[in-house]
Amino acid sequence: MNRMLLCWLLLSFCFIPPLLHSQNLNATSELQLGIAAYDKAKYKDATHHLECAIALDPESREAHLYLARTYDVRYVESPECGEEACAANDRLGLRAMQEFEKVLEFDPSNTEALNTLGWRHYRSAKSEEADRYYRRTLEVDPNDFEALYTLGVIQWQRSYRVRQEKRAELKLRRNKALINLPSCTEIRIENLARIEDGMALLQRASELVKSNDVEAYLSLLYQERADIQCGDQTSHDQDMRTSVEWADRACKTRRNPERMVINCMGTSSRCPPPAPPPPEAGQPGACPN
Repeated sequence: MNRMLLCWLLLSFCFIPPLLHSQNLNATSELQLGIAAYDKAKYKDATHHLECAIALDPESREAHLYLARTYDVRYVESPECGEEACAANDRLGLRAMQEFEKVLEFDPSNTEALNTLGWRHYRSAKSEEADRYYRRTLEVDPNDFEALYTLGVIQWQRSYRVRQEKRAELKLRRNKALINLPSCTEIRIENLARIEDGMALLQRASELVKSNDVEAYLSLLYQERADIQCGDQTSHDQDMRTSVEWADRACKTRRNPERMVINCMGTSSRCPPPAPPPPEAGQPGACPN
């Protein structure tokens, strides 16, 4: 749609309920009304005022940021709804992403926008796009916990999928190691760099926050590397011992819930899924009773 036409339509929309406006219509007053409505959780009112503010001043960075937040909070992940309601919900999610992209045009280092876009792509199973946004976050803030944790999880998911697909193809039993098989080198070439990157990311995350999930994923990554220590039993055994050590740490943290990280960004919906449960009693990495 032509930008001038869009602005004209939005301005017309702003003038529809004139009795509701006690202030003169201008970008600043609409922005203030939008922020006030957002703070009071009146998100539909906030959307109306912020859209008007942007129509009046398309270069308002604050208006774009608050509108992005407003659409984002109105969007419901994994909703149970009919076709029409789900389509409307999808439009909210799309508008949130569009506005956060607009925020990045003004401020490429805005970590809120980068992390939100990374999270939305992660939730849509678009790991490459999620990786790209979270890496940009770390360029701005190397200690951003959400970016470190989510990227570490993504690297584990990638490596685990590759290895499990090959194990299924070879019809290997669960307790059968890859390290002495001809296919080991092929998987090692594909997985080693991402495994070690995931380890480095999660090690940094563990230094920032005491989290049983971070520790559990580190345990899983050491298991991944152990299985591709091709022909090197000593390295395999060392990685498995380190995996058990991280699993033990996760168990201890799990028993002290006040020391666990419950979320990444203030809401439980902004974390990757928790690590898979520990092994059953008697298995390496199992939590003691």
